[in-house]
Amino acid sequence: MTQLAHKQNIQPEPVPQALHDAFKRFEEASSRLEERYQSLVAETEVLRQQLEEKDAAIKRAERLAVVGEAAAAIAHEVRNPLGAMKLFASLLKRDLAERPDSQKLVEQISRNIETIDNVVSNMLHFSKGPGKVRAPINVHALLAEHVEHFRLLSDGKVTFDVALDGNPFILGDEHRLRQVFYNIMLNALQAMAFRGTLRIASKNMASGALGIEFEDSGPGIPQELLGKLFEPFASGRQGGTGLGLAIVKQVIEEHSGTVSAQNRGGACFEVCLPRGNEKI
Repeated sequence: MTQLAHKQNIQPEPVPQALHDAFKRFEEASSRLEERYQSLVAETEVLRQQLEEKDAAIKRAERLAVVGEAAAAIAHEVRNPLGAMKLFASLLKRDLAERPDSQKLVEQISRNIETIDNVVSNMLHFSKGPGKVRAPINVHALLAEHVEHFRLLSDGKVTFDVALDGNPFILGDEHRLRQVFYNIMLNALQAMAFRGTLRIASKNMASGALGIEFEDSGPGIPQELLGKLFEPFASGRQGGTGLGLAIVKQVIEEHSGTVSAQNRGGACFEVCLPRGNEKI
């Protein structure tokens, strides 16, 4: 009985402090390793996604390069007969000066020739590399030139509300920026079916850049198209090539600027163009 009681009162020996500290350090190290492992897993997933995006971008660039070469070849072949059509249409319009009903038909022909000519210009722009010509440009003069052109083309059915303010000069490629403004304005007029109001306004931005807004009274941009509006071949218009706005984004980014679109009843495009030189 005494021996049993003695056995029951035996206490376990305490764990040495050194062993306790070592075990604690092991747990802390294991926890840090687990955290690092989870971090590496997350980083690997991000890198995998970036690699997939880069791979998709390379394949897309290769496809676009092939399309661009074909587009350039087609565009050069179309441009010559198109120039002849424009000449004959202008001569026909002059000969029909005293027949207004017939002149309206000629104006329709001229408008469609204009559309084809713009498609050809877009194809040529799309096939070219970034522009390298940089010179002072009066943006207000370019916009006013396009307004007058489209005012005549729309036969008075479009009202142009123009408010150009701020310093109009930037450093850039006039030829490519001319195409940018043309594409944005033509896109707006086509959305309005050449009837309605197009508001064009410019101002100095807080950053020193030149900001320009184009707001039309059309039906607005379809929601499903907003996210891919500036992608090549994305078009919400039947028969559209989807190159016009892709070129807009391409050229604006060449000038270190930005372009965005949103709905404000109709569509509103906002362009921001840095001066390119502090002295401009």
